[in-house]
Amino acid sequence: MSIFSSITRGLVIFCLSIPVYAQNPFESAKQFSATVVVTGAPAQTHGAQGNMKIYKSSDKMRMDMPGGMGYMIMELSQHNNYMVMNGMCMQMATQTQSNPFAQAQDATIERSPAGTDTVDGHACKVENLTFTSHSGKVTKMKAWEADDLKGFPIKVEMQTDKGPVTVEYKDISFDAPAASLFTHPDNCRQMPGAPGGMQH
Repeated sequence: MSIFSSITRGLVIFCLSIPVYAQNPFESAKQFSATVVVTGAPAQTHGAQGNMKIYKSSDKMRMDMPGGMGYMIMELSQHNNYMVMNGMCMQMATQTQSNPFAQAQDATIERSPAGTDTVDGHACKVENLTFTSHSGKVTKMKAWEADDLKGFPIKVEMQTDKGPVTVEYKDISFDAPAASLFTHPDNCRQMPGAPGGMQH
């Protein structure tokens, strides 16, 4: 497996772990930035272990890889990802069923209370969430939604095919990220082995 494929799968893990509020627990956070801490077997397997920075503005997201290795831009409405690494830019199609930000456009969401808790000093409502897409794909997770952060899910637990994964969000800011963070080089090429990628 190429390093691009390993990192891409790792990034999808923590994208998958972010629900979206209101009817989805994230719709109020149209824009934010945070530090993401991913732990668990899938993170180790796919190279996402450790801290990463994540930014969101409208339908675009950016994730910075640990150690300055590069970054990924996600255009959610266009279902495109752009991986920028070592001077190269690779483009691939976003798998809607693996990304709740995109998935929420055609998914129903069931929410059930799971008590209250405190995480990093934030009083949280805990919920069990079930996303069901129109195609029938079901994604389940448990989210700790901070009362003082607009219900932002600062901790998420979920099961994956590779085992359990926990994602925590720290240093959360709702200030608008700079537009320049969501740009990518013009010379992006289709990622080898990634169905649906498009070449510029």
